[in-house]
Amino acid sequence: MRAITFDIDWAPDWAIELCASLVAEFESRATFFVTHQSPILRSLERDTSRFEVGLHPNFLQGSTQGGTFSTVLDHCLEIVPTARTLRTHALMQSTPLFELVADRYPQIESDVSLLLPFHEDLRPTDIYLGRSNRRLVRLPYNWEDDIVAEWPGWSWTNETKRKAGLEIYDFHPIHIALNTDRMERYRSFKASLNGKPLTETTPQDVAPFVNRGEGARSYLQRLLQYGSDVPSFKISDITDLHLGQECKVL
Repeated sequence: MRAITFDIDWAPDWAIELCASLVAEFESRATFFVTHQSPILRSLERDTSRFEVGLHPNFLQGSTQGGTFSTVLDHCLEIVPTARTLRTHALMQSTPLFELVADRYPQIESDVSLLLPFHEDLRPTDIYLGRSNRRLVRLPYNWEDDIVAEWPGWSWTNETKRKAGLEIYDFHPIHIALNTDRMERYRSFKASLNGKPLTETTPQDVAPFVNRGEGARSYLQRLLQYGSDVPSFKISDITDLHLGQECKVL
């Protein structure tokens, strides 16, 4: 079961729109994990048959989203009150965090913060936590663009055939814009901004650093191209199927 996901990570609207346009072009589905308020999010939320918007809370020290687990989650839910799923920024996770989610945030049904690179036959896993002992569905994912960009032996021309179990792919809009092939490209781009916020960058800022060969964008396009044979699900579609609930697929 394949899912295409995006960690927005403070990307500019035009880069997020690029990702959404690619998904729509190939009549697929995707989940966007959100870090900040943005006009483009409203259009994603309206297209509920194609897109899902989840939370991407940043619990690291110095986070602009808040200083505690609860303030960060409250901040993110103000941006996306309908969110049913989350993936934490930098994959920060702990038992106290998930206990808090179980007890105080019942609308959050699933977590996608466990990365197991290139593993096959991954399955949803239930955990019961907190005073409420509420079920949280954990969906491990097996691929992330910035991780594989540094992975020994990885090639962006690798095949995209269907694999057993869960196939959850994680892309970042800025890496789609850059068509990132190696992280040095992204680091050079970031250095060129001289402190300019990523949210304010323009296509003209990115243009000198765009990879013209194989990279994250071309790999995403190939994944989407085979969508008719391997349909993509939203994260909450997978959760619903796991819980035995009805799920509509394109």
